[in-house]
Amino acid sequence: MSASLLSQVQLQMIRIGLPICVSIGNLGCILGLFVFLQKSMRNNPCITYLIGYMITNLIYIDFTVLSTVFSGYGMDISTKSNLLCCIRMYMSYVFSAIPSYFLVIASMDRMFVSSSNINIRQRSNKRFALFMVIVIIIFWILFHLHAFFFSEIQLIYGVRLSCTIRSGSPASFIAYYGVVNAIIPITLMTGFGIQTLINIKRVRLNRVRSREHRLIPLLILQISIYIFLRLPTSLYLVYAQITNSNIKSSNQILIEQFVYFIVIFCQFTQVCISPLMNLISNSFRKEFQLALKKMVRRRRQQRRNEIGVFCNHTKNVNTIHKPEMTARSNNNANHIQPLR
Repeated sequence: MSASLLSQVQLQMIRIGLPICVSIGNLGCILGLFVFLQKSMRNNPCITYLIGYMITNLIYIDFTVLSTVFSGYGMDISTKSNLLCCIRMYMSYVFSAIPSYFLVIASMDRMFVSSSNINIRQRSNKRFALFMVIVIIIFWILFHLHAFFFSEIQLIYGVRLSCTIRSGSPASFIAYYGVVNAIIPITLMTGFGIQTLINIKRVRLNRVRSREHRLIPLLILQISIYIFLRLPTSLYLVYAQITNSNIKSSNQILIEQFVYFIVIFCQFTQVCISPLMNLISNSFRKEFQLALKKMVRRRRQQRRNEIGVFCNHTKNVNTIHKPEMTARSNNNANHIQPLR
């Protein structure tokens, strides 16, 4: 298999595929935030997690994925200085982990709310949701500080510069951490999702509030997309660690590098298309239509108020000036001399 052919395939996927993903991702996150930030929805604990998921996803798309697009055109700013390299690696690791664990605790919240035990259902509340959001953000910001201090610009295969983790112990730690961090979210989401489905079968649906119940299929859709497109990354990282000490031919190394690019591309795809997949959910489309109608009504009412204020102002001005004009007319009439 030709190395130049695989390089061209990767380059075209970066130049053509990723810009499409970035556009879809931005659109999906904006639509999701537009719906979830409505007053009628944002007090829901699960919506709090989904708002955090959309915001951090948007940052990851416009920082990590977009910078990868620029690198496809030879404009990778992370290779211009070590500081930019450290910032890029740190931000990429932080905003790759945070959205995943927002989905984890959102699935845990649905498990709580679908339970037949009232004590467990009470754990689904806004105060606990805000606490978990703050804990997750602070934990991953502090945990990934190693990515900032151990990143550097390296010459890859004597051909191109790349921003990566320093070789040696830091690289080994990142490799093992990558395996663990790829498996844990998938395992937790799967476990919470299965338990939620079991809870739904055990209890009557009318015991779960309608909006609470409508969020469950929406979240299951998000989790399914996550598992389907992130599982290849987990499997590849496990394979890479198992075969790390094996002697490999140049052709095998070339194929493995291409496979790694494909699984990372799948990860980028999951991040970008996941928010827009909300439109598949009937409940999300209904909430979107309601939010859109509210916005249109609000704009119309605002326009009517502006027109009413303008009309009242014009009427008041005319009322003030009318007596003045009458008085001026009378004065002019008094000053007219009769003809002789």
